[in-house]
Amino acid sequence: MGAKRKKKGESGEATKYITRNAAVKKLQLSLKDFRRLCILKGIYPREPNHRRKAQKGDSRIKTLFLVKDIRYLLHEPIIWKFRELRTFLIKTSKAKARKERDKVENLYKNPPFYRLDHIVQERYPTFVDALQDLDDPLTLCVLFSKMARTWRIQDVMLHICRRLTVEFMHYVIETQGLRKAFISVKGYYYQVEVMGQTITWIAPHPFTPLPTTDVDLRVMTVFLDFYITLLGFVNFRLYHSLNIHYPPKLQGMKRGEEEEEASESSIVSGRVASLNIPLQRNKVDDNDEEGGIDMHLLEEDEDKLKAAREEQQKKKKQQSLFKGLKFFLNRETNLESLTFVIRSCMGEVSWQSSTAEGSTFLETDEAITHQIVDRPMHQQNYLSRYYIQPQWVYDCVNARLLLPVQDYFPGVNLPAHLSPFEKENDLYIPPEKKLLMARQKGEVPIDLPQKMEDSDEDNEKEVYDWKKMKRLKTKEFKAKKRAMKEKEMENEKVNKPMEEGKETEEVSKPMEEGKETEEVSKPMEEGKETGEVSKPMEEGKETGKVSKEVSKPAKIPLRKKMRVIRGNVAQPKPAVIESQEREEKMLAVMMIPKKKKRLYKILNRKEKRQTAKVKRLTEKRNLLEEQKKKDKANKLAGSVPEK
Repeated sequence: MGAKRKKKGESGEATKYITRNAAVKKLQLSLKDFRRLCILKGIYPREPNHRRKAQKGDSRIKTLFLVKDIRYLLHEPIIWKFRELRTFLIKTSKAKARKERDKVENLYKNPPFYRLDHIVQERYPTFVDALQDLDDPLTLCVLFSKMARTWRIQDVMLHICRRLTVEFMHYVIETQGLRKAFISVKGYYYQVEVMGQTITWIAPHPFTPLPTTDVDLRVMTVFLDFYITLLGFVNFRLYHSLNIHYPPKLQGMKRGEEEEEASESSIVSGRVASLNIPLQRNKVDDNDEEGGIDMHLLEEDEDKLKAAREEQQKKKKQQSLFKGLKFFLNRETNLESLTFVIRSCMGEVSWQSSTAEGSTFLETDEAITHQIVDRPMHQQNYLSRYYIQPQWVYDCVNARLLLPVQDYFPGVNLPAHLSPFEKENDLYIPPEKKLLMARQKGEVPIDLPQKMEDSDEDNEKEVYDWKKMKRLKTKEFKAKKRAMKEKEMENEKVNKPMEEGKETEEVSKPMEEGKETEEVSKPMEEGKETGEVSKPMEEGKETGKVSKEVSKPAKIPLRKKMRVIRGNVAQPKPAVIESQEREEKMLAVMMIPKKKKRLYKILNRKEKRQTAKVKRLTEKRNLLEEQKKKDKANKLAGSVPEK
């Protein structure tokens, strides 16, 4: 007896995958709830190696999931909460339709809700895993904290996003963990180091981004629900690692102020959001152990150990880059971004008290070293400080040293704002990058401005003086034009004697005087070919022909002059245009895929019906107008009295 034959779709790749519709039926959920569940659990569609085998012979493109992922979702307790929410919405809609207000109020007092704590623990078993995946949560929370309230986005979500992002930025300030900062068209890029993990996020520019129809906010809010829970866990753990009170409290606060801050915990207070006041610690440790280098991992490789030590020294220098400097920010600058960057490098910041809360000193303070301005200034009130543009702060952080302030004065053309996220390319390095690298190595003095460095021979080759190039081009063009005119004049001089028949005289005179070239004179002296030339000369035959043949120079082709002739623009005929449009329409119809061809035919049929209807109505209206005119004429004819 042979082995039992297997049926199609019972083994192999067909049993590994399941379509989306089949998964929705298996879980007994709506498509909306299924999509939400997949986002929260981190399950995404898969691309099979052999689609036709996975779909049991069907070649159409369908959304496929792994069967083991759907079995994993079957045991998720949050599915029951989704079903409770669905029944809650049905009950409230029925009560509203019946106008049972008491029932609606009772239902809204106890709505069903679900928690995502267990999902966060499942997806991130260790704290390092959560830190590695913190780029997207921070970017989305910062974006929603700047957005305006809509019917889809509630106030509570916006305030929670704002609170969580401010708490994370306070932690970065306390640990001096900022490594890179960059301004682009999209917004402000920040890169920080938290417990050995690099985290990068984008903050939008300080204006309210308006929601667009291109983005599906329903999907974004589902992601946001999960990210809020994750960021709350991370902030709690980070604050307790530094012995900082959570939720954050400011230093030097009294009991009454603490109660006010507690009441404003859901809505972030202005003093906490200013990022300019240090946080209160539960217990201060005198001997804080900083994260050093793992020596046992780099004992064998001395070069790597040396590079790691140099990198650690650079980080320490960057952490105290603005130590001892006082900055005052004008109201036109981005207060939040500059405060975050400066305080992360141990600098002191302030601004006008009327601009925002959290200012620590006045503009009249003589200890201020730098005042950041983002508009041209007519006069500088204080000579004891530098007036600079905001780019200086970000460039100093990326370069890990204090750059010369001369290049960043108000009204000065700023140097290139180089991105610190680009990898070094050996093929091309910009001159600004070369200068920065030389400053970091100590080859060029730090105080030397960038304009003086541009006078080197290497940089002069790369910088182009466009005005000189333009002058050279005009000179070359004029010289070419003169040469063309001279050639034309020579051609005219040669052609005139040819027309008048004076060619033979001009050529025969030099022949008689013996002013021929060496090529003609040599055979005459040696007696070669004399017979061939002398015979016709003695006989006097065909002398005219020979002289003419010798005297005629080669004709030089003349270049025609360009002229502009007035004329009418050739307009295509209407019949040709109609035929072209008809052909284009036929081609467009032929290119429509089969799936959408049926829809096109339905729409085309509707258009034809509408045009026929309009035609009928116009004809009917014309008939009515003609009938009215006839009736009016008959009335006028009847009203005229007979003689």
